[in-house]
Amino acid sequence: MLLEHPGDIVSREELKQKLWSADTFVDFDDGLNTAVKKIRDTLGDSAEHPRYIETIPRRGYRFIGTVEPQKSLDVERRRDEGEPEPVKKTVPPQLMRSKQAGRLYWIALGIAVTLGLVVASVSMYRSHLRRASGSVRSIAVLPLENLSGDASQDYFADGLTDALTTELARTVGNSVRVLSRTSASRYKDKSLKQIAAELDVDAVIEGSVVRFGNHARITAQLINARADKHLWAASYDRDLQDIVGLQSDIAATIARQIQITLSPRVQARLAAALPTNPQAYDLYQRGRYHAFSKNRDDLAASIELLQQAIRLDPNLAAAHAVLAHAYTIQEFLIEPEAKDLEIKAMDELNRALMLDPDLADAYLARGNIYWTHRHGFPHERAIAELKHALELDPSSSEAHHDLAMVYLHIGLLDKAEQELHTALQLDPTNKGLRFRIAIVLLDEGKLEEAKNGLEGTRAFTPELWSYQMALTLFKLDRKPEAATLVQEYLRQNPRDEGGLGNAMQALLYADAGQPAAAEQRIHEAVAKGKDFGHFHHAAYTIGAAYSLMNRPKEAVQWLRSAAEDGFPCYPFYEHDTALQNLRNNQAFIEFMTQMRKDWERRQATL
Repeated sequence: MLLEHPGDIVSREELKQKLWSADTFVDFDDGLNTAVKKIRDTLGDSAEHPRYIETIPRRGYRFIGTVEPQKSLDVERRRDEGEPEPVKKTVPPQLMRSKQAGRLYWIALGIAVTLGLVVASVSMYRSHLRRASGSVRSIAVLPLENLSGDASQDYFADGLTDALTTELARTVGNSVRVLSRTSASRYKDKSLKQIAAELDVDAVIEGSVVRFGNHARITAQLINARADKHLWAASYDRDLQDIVGLQSDIAATIARQIQITLSPRVQARLAAALPTNPQAYDLYQRGRYHAFSKNRDDLAASIELLQQAIRLDPNLAAAHAVLAHAYTIQEFLIEPEAKDLEIKAMDELNRALMLDPDLADAYLARGNIYWTHRHGFPHERAIAELKHALELDPSSSEAHHDLAMVYLHIGLLDKAEQELHTALQLDPTNKGLRFRIAIVLLDEGKLEEAKNGLEGTRAFTPELWSYQMALTLFKLDRKPEAATLVQEYLRQNPRDEGGLGNAMQALLYADAGQPAAAEQRIHEAVAKGKDFGHFHHAAYTIGAAYSLMNRPKEAVQWLRSAAEDGFPCYPFYEHDTALQNLRNNQAFIEFMTQMRKDWERRQATL
């Protein structure tokens, strides 16, 4: 190109387009500098004192070489020895041009050979990158390092890591498994080889963020963790108003880097990123941190921060979706008497979908809103919403988890186990997933395996864990241990939200032949747990207690209530020895027959 335009400036961008195709991802600056250096070395040229190739700072290069005919060595010798020069002969212009063309030919040939070697090297490098990047089918986004020198900005780095993980998962779809941030965050200071082995990933994204005012400088690099090879790196300096667009840019670049073809729908979504109010985004990140907590105070603080974010930036779709989810958790587990929470949740959900119809978190929230006591647990409808969330974001471990929870409650244990193991691949360190897998084992009657699985998962949800572990110990005929566990739980949690502790005590008293004490605990369980989202477990346990007390009418009534209120887990009812006194009861037989039909229908259709 330089010889084609002698004396003219050829820009670096023109050279880039000539040497590297659009789908090539290399360090362009380094590659072009290397190519020019090799050409200069071939021609005996230098950047400081150029004779052929001149560098035009910040623009490109220019060929400045001139060619003059060389005098013969014989003429030089004659002049040195004082001999007269032979008579000069006029060289025709055509011949002069021919000689100049010959000289240019050899220069061009040298440049061409050098460029050929450079392009061949680039081609080999491209081939190597494609082999390395093409083998990437799982990625972990490691926590971005906060280099601001301000520890109070750690939440910003964590939030940005979380947002980048989500955006990347949405962008690559089913093509690549993107691990959750919660699992990746535990591997911040470990070697790439260890990360690849323990998380079972092919590549990692690592980097840093420096925040100064309403600006952020972000560096990111993609590394083949198994081969310890750098595949891509870049730096971004952006105003925080463009932080959502930045996440989209990084995600799209990484997707192309690992040879993922973006669908037109994804490309349109990435191109439509709206400017974001920096302060609103800051509040959203802080609010999201506790939005999935089951702690009353944490959830209240999260809701307040998300509300502030939306007041500052009503167009922040992600904040609306997360706030809808937070309202649902608040109603389900903490304030079932607050009738307005569902209305608020639906309002936020509808706003989120209006702003971003392809927001997976919004469909996740809608699935959770539908699957509540107030809505009567419409399992099929909730499943449809959660499946749609997974179509939009296949790497959402939360959606896989929640879908598994619905399957678990309706007795589709194989499907539940499959979803949980998929979620566990995405989030290997999530204790909640291991807790749910243990409950699948419990419902299948694999009691020892269930007990072992429950060990170490108490922190996920202490009230449910205490209930399920006590129930497992009860079924293993380790009843004194079960009683001690429940007493300790009630001592620490006298409110017993959901009534699970008192219901479990009722079962233990009924089994011990103390019907009066059992009846008292049943009343206590109903008073404390009615209207809570997971009261169906307490209702089932009350039914089992009445079965042990040989009161079939009350037993069937409570078991039917549990099934209709979200817990029609036919396999669990079928194998529970606590219901043995009901096996010949006609009302129980009819109840079980209908539940089996529903279970078989769901097996065939869901």
